[in-house]
Amino acid sequence: MPDTPTAMSAFGDAARRLQSGDDGALASAFVDVLPVFGAALSTLGEPFGSAVIAASDPRSAASDEQQVVLGEGPGWSALRSRSPVLAYDLSAASGSGGAADDWPSARVVLRESGWAGLVSLPLSVGTFDIGAVTLYRFDTDPLAPAELDEAKLLAGLAALRVLSSTTRALQDGRLSSSVSVTQPAGRHVHQATGMVVAQLGLSADDALMVLRARAFADGQPLRTIAEGVIERRIDFRDPGAADPTDSVRKEDR
Repeated sequence: MPDTPTAMSAFGDAARRLQSGDDGALASAFVDVLPVFGAALSTLGEPFGSAVIAASDPRSAASDEQQVVLGEGPGWSALRSRSPVLAYDLSAASGSGGAADDWPSARVVLRESGWAGLVSLPLSVGTFDIGAVTLYRFDTDPLAPAELDEAKLLAGLAALRVLSSTTRALQDGRLSSSVSVTQPAGRHVHQATGMVVAQLGLSADDALMVLRARAFADGQPLRTIAEGVIERRIDFRDPGAADPTDSVRKEDR
């Protein structure tokens, strides 16, 4: 996509929709900004289980469902490698950013679904892994570097929203948890929240959400996770990751 005022505005609008908590933007944000036909997001493996949680269209949803059912695919590879999987031509023997040999059955199924190529990006917050977003395409042209950067930034924002929706489900009792993850426990949680704010550049609400999600994932009380952060046994920073909100803040200046 050309770096034009219109393209920049589209990206800014999509990013703000994700930041505002608009779950309806989870998949549409990618389609509105990038040269892709469809997008689907799935949680993969622990701690939240494997399921398609958002899709721009039925075809993309069905393709992500195949990844979930098979237990393999570009989304799984992206999550394991913590880097994008760029399979621009599904008829080719291999892709970049993740070995196509890791998902031979999924490659056949996705190709038979009519897709020419795809891009999968991990959904993670710091070192907390959630799942992946896969962008489905009918052409084999590579994304431009700027487009791939925008996809990564949108994936970072989408990961925060997925984590937020999941922790809300925990608080509402729609997901089971045998430990207390919902109620802050005094100064320890307050101090740990501040440290996660510093580690990840998040708001205090989002930092507390990350602590709650980690408590659920580890099966530990929230206070225990907070103490681990304070004692520097738990660190959510991913040294190789960019701050997903940085480009939006720069645009607003």
